[in-house]
Amino acid sequence: MKEDREKKHPLPEDEEEEKWKNRSFSWLELGILYSPTLTPAAASRRLKAWVLANKVLVSLLNTAGWNRQQRIMTPKQVECIVEILGRP
Repeated sequence: MKEDREKKHPLPEDEEEEKWKNRSFSWLELGILYSPTLTPAAASRRLKAWVLANKVLVSLLNTAGWNRQQRIMTPKQVECIVEILGRP
């Protein structure tokens, strides 16, 4: 019975887990998720500024194969950002 109830009404953390799917993201897409009140271009710039200001994050991204001219981040690179900045 309890299992049936949990399937019909997931707990809040289950809903949050379902909303976030790690995948490839552009800077623009991920920036919008982190700063939804900004224009897409401003959100993208803000995210990139946050990343570049964090030496640990830049190091993790470089290890994951990132370069600054890259427009689309791999799931592994997105994982690095989420690990340091938290989920958007």
